[in-house]
Amino acid sequence: MRWSLRSPTVDDVDAIVAINIRAWRHAYADLMPAEVLAGLEPGPRAARLRERLRTGSSTEGLVAVDDDGEVAGYCWFGDYRPDDDVASPDGPGWAEVYAMYVDPRRHRAGAGSALMTAALAALAPRPVALWVLEGNTPARGFYERHGFRPDGAAASFGVGGLAVPEVRYVLMR
Repeated sequence: MRWSLRSPTVDDVDAIVAINIRAWRHAYADLMPAEVLAGLEPGPRAARLRERLRTGSSTEGLVAVDDDGEVAGYCWFGDYRPDDDVASPDGPGWAEVYAMYVDPRRHRAGAGSALMTAALAALAPRPVALWVLEGNTPARGFYERHGFRPDGAAASFGVGGLAVPEVRYVLMR
């Protein structure tokens, strides 16, 4: 399938939030507490995203849309966000893929690859970093297929009173 890529709009918010929740419940089922995943509420997430898109304060992003106009996935990216607890990658000018999610019903249909290819083109020629949950083997494989490699940096993502380990991947160019 060919995917149309475009900037997200306020009209996409409900679809983006629904994809986010379905993707979290699918990908993180064995990595996060079940009650956290069951308790994901679309309302607050949608309100925050709607406001960011309405005011133009959102980071750069893309949505993948099918031939029927249905959003199948999304990606947010921009300048690397330094973390007080983890050393930044060496050198200036790093970019970061902040989030990338595809509706689990659309996995392996090319939407994720289309989003990643476009995000990397938008961030070129800078090196790019991203964070992924350590136990998310399918996502790690996806990033590796796109040239990313772990650089040894690790952190924890706090959710539901649990510290979920994350690893940083980098793409040097």
